[in-house]
Amino acid sequence: MFLAASTAATLASERWSVLITRPNLNAYDDQIQQQAFDRIKARTGGELDISTAPVGSLPIKETDWVRALQAGDLSMSVIVGDWHASDFPLIGLLQTPFLFRDEVEKRTAIAAGFPILQREANRLNLHILAVRPFPEIGFWATEPIADLTDFGGRSIRAQAKLYSDIVEAANGLPVPVAFAEAYTALQRGLVKGIFTGYGSITGSKLHEVAPYGYSIGLNNQIYLLAVNLDKWNALPAETRAIVMEELGLAMQIIQAWMPRSHQVEIDAQMAGGLRSFEWEVSDAWFQLMSDRIVKPTLESELARSGAAGIEMLDAIEAALGRSLR
Repeated sequence: MFLAASTAATLASERWSVLITRPNLNAYDDQIQQQAFDRIKARTGGELDISTAPVGSLPIKETDWVRALQAGDLSMSVIVGDWHASDFPLIGLLQTPFLFRDEVEKRTAIAAGFPILQREANRLNLHILAVRPFPEIGFWATEPIADLTDFGGRSIRAQAKLYSDIVEAANGLPVPVAFAEAYTALQRGLVKGIFTGYGSITGSKLHEVAPYGYSIGLNNQIYLLAVNLDKWNALPAETRAIVMEELGLAMQIIQAWMPRSHQVEIDAQMAGGLRSFEWEVSDAWFQLMSDRIVKPTLESELARSGAAGIEMLDAIEAALGRSLR
């Protein structure tokens, strides 16, 4: 989802850094995004040079990225609900867990809510260049679990409030474990399961000690790629058009890769010890998450986002053809 470029005056060449949430450029989607930046530099003759800055590489705290963008201390950054909803509440509303049942619904919702999202971003002196797709979160366990709506008192790694809420809703015991310690914790039985991304499981070989995987329909993560509005408006119109074209292509490539990426990761895990993976998500699971996670979270996010949040949710519900409240 992208906005058309607007008219602006020509300025001298610019060098921007864009902060991302990962510590390196190993992820495919980050690589595709940087390739777009490289093409932008080439097509503008170096007029706009954008380089990726992994999390922690700049002296700006993760939770301060939106304010740094507003002030112009940061040129470009991703914005995520986990870190930035307090400064940009609409992203928190849009990322309500289990609000959308699949990627198609999520993309429909983003398209419907984008005009309001952009308007509110502009009021913060931000401009959204793209909405980045982000892979689903799954669940892996050390033993088969017949019904995910009942963990039967098992200890499950819960690294954030969302996962603690999910675990408690499913009759489990949330246990905070650093990701670096997850392999050992699973191996020793300190925890019986973990929620994380498909690629994270493969990369850390957690399927060796948690060989039973499950899709859980948790696809709430949405990354906004945003730029300081003043800096964006100061770029020549032709440069802005190139940026939108190249980022548009990059986001299409990433979006097309998402479904295949899950299968690629599971295939790799199967070759390395994963015993089974359940792709189907039960209606009972979605109902439990709706009652225990969606409703209270949505109520809280609507209260935080105010009239703009209600307006955006109305637009999303109209596009989906069903009520989310």
